[in-house]
Amino acid sequence: MPFKGVRPVKSSALRAVILSLVLVFGPTACLSSDAPNLAAEDLIEPTDFAGAYFASAFPYDPSDNETGTLDAQVEAIGERSYRITFVEGERKDAPVLLRMLKLNDGRLLGVFTDPDPAKGALYTIVSQASNGGWVFRNVEFNPERRDRTLRDALTRHGASAVDFDDAHDEIKGSLTAANLRALFSDPDFAGALTMEHGFRLSPKTPAVTTNALD
Repeated sequence: MPFKGVRPVKSSALRAVILSLVLVFGPTACLSSDAPNLAAEDLIEPTDFAGAYFASAFPYDPSDNETGTLDAQVEAIGERSYRITFVEGERKDAPVLLRMLKLNDGRLLGVFTDPDPAKGALYTIVSQASNGGWVFRNVEFNPERRDRTLRDALTRHGASAVDFDDAHDEIKGSLTAANLRALFSDPDFAGALTMEHGFRLSPKTPAVTTNALD
């Protein structure tokens, strides 16, 4: 069963993810960048992450009358990387790639890219639910915090430039794992974030997993 009270991820939004790498799962801005330079040794491979899921977006929108969910298939493809394919009925969308990096405070940063990394990346904070599902919270900037302080924090940690926009905010420059860890630890950056929107992967066969991020 999909999560109760959570609106489904719309296929149109998922196609926008694939085509533009904005990964907009709702009417919200999100943070993208040039594809970061991540080696396999920088990444985390959670236990039992690969598998079959239902995909559903949050927060719940009572004006949304759609009742279905999309299927999501997560495959481990080596080098601590995953391929996620969303399926609606007989229609299968082009896959997106996911890599995960542990931040200095222990949280897990999800880095989504197109199979062609030249097209850029998008960031989410990832956590595991008690039923073995996974929650992906879009990393967004509070519109009131898009200021010089935030811009300076980004350039301190490897960004060559940043474009602020209502649709999505974009970091220029190829960041490294060290850049990303330092950036998310910087209070001038962390204090500008909001993560109210995102999506869940709910397992088709729920199972409790321990030590998922070891």
